[in-house]
Amino acid sequence: MSFGSLLSQKLYRAGEAVDLLWTYAADATTRRTLVRIYASLSDRSLYQKQVNLRLRIHGELFSFQMRYGDVFVLGEILHEKQYALQSQLPPRPVIVDAGANIGISAMWFLGCYPDATLHAFEPASGNYRLLAENFAHVEGARIFQAALGKRAAEMTLYHGDSPGEHSLMSYGIGEEEERVPVITLASHMEAEKLDRIDLLKLDVEGSELDVLVGLGERIRDVRVLVGEVHEKLVDESEFYRFLDEHGFRICHKHYFRESDLEHVHGFEAVLAS
Repeated sequence: MSFGSLLSQKLYRAGEAVDLLWTYAADATTRRTLVRIYASLSDRSLYQKQVNLRLRIHGELFSFQMRYGDVFVLGEILHEKQYALQSQLPPRPVIVDAGANIGISAMWFLGCYPDATLHAFEPASGNYRLLAENFAHVEGARIFQAALGKRAAEMTLYHGDSPGEHSLMSYGIGEEEERVPVITLASHMEAEKLDRIDLLKLDVEGSELDVLVGLGERIRDVRVLVGEVHEKLVDESEFYRFLDEHGFRICHKHYFRESDLEHVHGFEAVLAS
């Protein structure tokens, strides 16, 4: 990395840290903890160290546990606002978070829509443990340890370099892995008696299309889609063709700060009336 790129990255992280400290940290203890995390980003040996934070998102207070390394996701969602919606959701929306990780995106959605019913899915055991602890006492949130896909099965989840990169698709050899249950979103909607999904968020590391296929005819009961397309793992043209064929209009397609490096971009789609 060139000196200019390194300096630019450090300046960005500094601005991100300031935003988290003064916009979202709910108390002085959380601010001090965030300062320690950002000061230690060069030491990867600390990335699994767990801390407690109190965050305020759009007036809603969340007590939250995370690992040092999760601060990158915290920055993407709270500072970069990767899931800020252009679409309007109805009162008391039903939100499904596919690929919830430890719950940072779920916090964002419940901060924006505190009267929502949220169903969050995370298959990885390490992530799920923190997700379950973070939302054990959050009204309106239900947590499920499963992946969503096109059919019910048990599959291998391959662990990426970071806990946010675990995937049902293999990145290469020598990976850690675990067996996880996979269910379809259509079967979940039937079991939970959900007549609609107002917002479906997808961050499923290459299984984006599989989740939609698993909806079957119930895809017409989804109002808004938001998420990421992992360009090395999913056929982008096939994905967007599928959305178009099922009546979805792309209202927003955007590239993140590190899209070029990570080969991923964001999208928002709404079911045409």
